[in-house]
Amino acid sequence: MDTTGYGGRKLEKSADVMTNDPKEPVVHLTIAGPVDRFATITPRMLSLRGVSGETLQGSVSIVPEEKYPFKILETYAVDGKLKVQLGPVVQGGKPAYALRVENLRTEAGSYNDTVRVKTDHPLQPEIDVRVYVYLRAQPSFEKKAN
Repeated sequence: MDTTGYGGRKLEKSADVMTNDPKEPVVHLTIAGPVDRFATITPRMLSLRGVSGETLQGSVSIVPEEKYPFKILETYAVDGKLKVQLGPVVQGGKPAYALRVENLRTEAGSYNDTVRVKTDHPLQPEIDVRVYVYLRAQPSFEKKAN
């Protein structure tokens, strides 16, 4: 029987702690417990790839779990390298949000930014969605044609 509340998934982390006790110089600690999902975020990390000068966009679906209903109060790109828009949708008969992300940079190269999603729920007031962008330089023959 599943007692974790999350499809049988448990989180387990361990660490070694150094002590000044000569009989037990290292103590191994393990913490384990059930993991409850606050929201389903798909994809968890957004990757945008393309050629510099092109419009690069992607979207992320955020579906609150029934156990933790919340409203999204605000969204923004932490480093300001992305344009973000949020809209309510229905997904699988449940209220959800569609987060639309657009790259604002034009220089070739790779970078990342984080979209901060502020909620009205005290257990999870913020959700971070990582966005990775890779822009290839436009080939020289394409630059001359444009």
